[in-house]
Amino acid sequence: MQIKIDKLVEGGDGLGRLDNNKAVFVPGALKDEIVEISIIKETKSHAKAHLDNIVSASIHRVEPACSYYDECGGCDLQHLEISEQVKSKQELLLNHLERFGKLDLSTIKVEETVIDREFGYRNRVRFHVDLNQKRVGFLKYGSKELIEIKHCPILVDALNYELANPVNILKAARNNMFNNRGTGKYIEVPAFAGDNKNTYGKEKVSINIHNHEFIVNANVFFQSNPKMLEKLIEYVISNVGDGSVMDLYSGVGTFSAFLKEGTISVEKQSDCLTFSKINAPNSIPFTGEVENWGKRRKDSVETIVVDPPRTGLFENVPHMLSSFNAKRIIYVSCNPVTLSRDLEKFSEEGYKVKSVKLFDFYPQTHHMESVVILDRAN
Repeated sequence: MQIKIDKLVEGGDGLGRLDNNKAVFVPGALKDEIVEISIIKETKSHAKAHLDNIVSASIHRVEPACSYYDECGGCDLQHLEISEQVKSKQELLLNHLERFGKLDLSTIKVEETVIDREFGYRNRVRFHVDLNQKRVGFLKYGSKELIEIKHCPILVDALNYELANPVNILKAARNNMFNNRGTGKYIEVPAFAGDNKNTYGKEKVSINIHNHEFIVNANVFFQSNPKMLEKLIEYVISNVGDGSVMDLYSGVGTFSAFLKEGTISVEKQSDCLTFSKINAPNSIPFTGEVENWGKRRKDSVETIVVDPPRTGLFENVPHMLSSFNAKRIIYVSCNPVTLSRDLEKFSEEGYKVKSVKLFDFYPQTHHMESVVILDRAN
């Protein structure tokens, strides 16, 4: 069966149409390509297909840099030149904001996308380990089978060294055998490369970000692209007002460390909050769900920074945040779908989107970070 690919969509798949106009998603296909496909799954609303042959290739198609690319499930856009990756992500983000966030893009400042290196940027990862065969790697695309990997081009040198000489990873896997960390027969090993050493669990390491030393371990969330994180922090703090600040979903204190003394940081994960007290000692930390925070505090605040997980904000959070009468909300998002949903709710609460900025944290993949600045409408 032969189809034309209309565009790239969430997840990095190419989207085309079958003869009956049903949407079909084709991993590995690019916009404007003519491809031959075979259907592997079909529902009433859409189909999933395998890319059998490229009849007419995109001018932006390139040879993947990774020899494992056709099998590994980690990256999904290495076959697209980097400038087009960035362009496609911005188009996807803006399309979500317009369609699902109900935003009028003509009234919003779309700032220039922030980019950095294409490869060798990632310093946090989860390895999968087969202890019986002493193999280390990642899961194959679309399966739970392990593909052994000796070098990953998106990882920093310190982690690639460990892949090539996996003694420490295997040791960590043995320690994790009874901690229920893994997929099926494989053991999952979190790894984080600090400035001077790597950690595979609770051991603390330090990393300097924007001239500030952070203490973390591999078990807590910390952005996995240090260079881009510095640029994200610079942008966020440059948009914070002079008055009081709340940092919600504050994690290990990534933003609070640079915000004014007395910033209120709210984080439900106790391990993250422990590190936050070290990394952002001038903030006032509170442990608990953000959605319950409004029941405890009713005073006003000038700026609210929110950096939620991929699931976005809990249903009642936009309404709760509006009760603080903040002049500005800075929304940091890793998921344009939930971001768009939440922005529509903020609009109902009297906030207008001033600007949107994309940060290409994860080149060679469809993942992205973005920051939206919202101001309370007069």
